[in-house]
Amino acid sequence: MRGKYSLFGLVLTVAASSVALAHGPKDIPDDPILLNQYKEAYAAYQQSDYATALAKWRPLAEQGSSAAQLFVGFMHANGQGVAKDDARAVYWYSEAAERDNMVAQVRLAIMYRDGTGTDADRVRALMWARMAGRSEHHMQKVAQALQRSLEKTMTADEIAAAEEMFHAQSNKH
Repeated sequence: MRGKYSLFGLVLTVAASSVALAHGPKDIPDDPILLNQYKEAYAAYQQSDYATALAKWRPLAEQGSSAAQLFVGFMHANGQGVAKDDARAVYWYSEAAERDNMVAQVRLAIMYRDGTGTDADRVRALMWARMAGRSEHHMQKVAQALQRSLEKTMTADEIAAAEEMFHAQSNKH
């Protein structure tokens, strides 16, 4: 099982870079100095220099870069450069998900589904999976599969509540 989840994590890490590149300034800073800081963080991360990566990404995350928020969340979820802290991962994934980062939305949906770092909440899990699955991108099929698996375990009232939350969230974007 560990290998399966490690591969899934790797796929989501690589996907994070693609999502960031696809979405523009909210995701990767467009200021040349901040962009360089982001690139340095990514290079450090690729070399497993997690302390440097975190030191460079955290300020960008705090400034609203959803790509940096995603990576900071991922590092907390995996104990890379920090103690493993699923609650902090949920926080950072939530910040990125609110900025329409689809990878963060999928990761957040999974954490709500499993009750990792937060209380289990299938309604919120389905809402975030729907947010991630609403537009065409490389995570769409993952998000849609997650939606289908969640819906199989939910009542009609729970699905309706998730749909209502989805529409409220969609109206923010």
